[in-house]
Amino acid sequence: MDVPIHVLRSFCVLAEELHFAAAAKRLNISSPSLSQQITRLEQNMAVRLFERSSRTVALTAAGADLLPLARRARDAHQDVLDWAVALHEEPDGVLRIGVVAAGAGQLTTAVIMSAVQQMPGLRLEMRRLGFFDAPDELLAGRVDAVFAPGPLIVDAARIRSTKLWTEPRVLVVSSRHPFASRRSLSILETADETFVAASGGNAATIDWWLVDPRPDGSRPKRGPVADDIDGLLELCAAGVGVNIAAASAASHYRRDDLAFVPIDDIEPATIVLLTLVRPATSAAHVFESIAVTESQRTVFA
Repeated sequence: MDVPIHVLRSFCVLAEELHFAAAAKRLNISSPSLSQQITRLEQNMAVRLFERSSRTVALTAAGADLLPLARRARDAHQDVLDWAVALHEEPDGVLRIGVVAAGAGQLTTAVIMSAVQQMPGLRLEMRRLGFFDAPDELLAGRVDAVFAPGPLIVDAARIRSTKLWTEPRVLVVSSRHPFASRRSLSILETADETFVAASGGNAATIDWWLVDPRPDGSRPKRGPVADDIDGLLELCAAGVGVNIAAASAASHYRRDDLAFVPIDDIEPATIVLLTLVRPATSAAHVFESIAVTESQRTVFA
């Protein structure tokens, strides 16, 4: 069965307009041509997609089932076209890169270096973001791509989350803490600790970072909060509490008054790159491709 992409595009527009003349106008084709496309599509699929009368057009149950699939196929096809065009464009202007906490750690540097080499006409700007700022900053157009540790909850219809890699999590403690000299530990050994955490944001995400509840059903004791990584590290350094971070924080935020102790028995953090599904500039597509390529070929100790 061959279903051309332009026919799926026509199907989507008619499903939105539910009016042949209006849909044909949007598609810049004649109403009879649109009707023929839909009829051939129904014949190829051996199912009726629209109920038609002289006055109304309505989706059938099969048409309603097809619509989200057709939209995804249409959008994916457009992404391929945008990507192909972007490869041959001379990038100009500014690409604003947001970084949450340690971002992608050493990978961030590798991606930036590669982007500078492959996109010589583009000026890059780096912006530090709060723990839960990335979706709003992207949608507002203040950043074009964001490196962040996951899990993150985003609107998948508007924001693409591309997994780059995973890394273990560590317990961040004051260098004076009894755990500071440990090579590793179990999350169950932290039952008596007070945990400092990010303020605001999605409760489920905060629970995941704090491992709440624990494998034995217990819950961590919560203390002060901070709205950025620097605030959390200051609280840990002062001995106010401990925190759980991605392992790359150990190199990115190395300081004499802190220790980063690997936790052996909890899920790793997922490092992602967030971009808009429909970015304002094609440079964001190129940058995303560079990040994926670097994540696949770069090995960190």
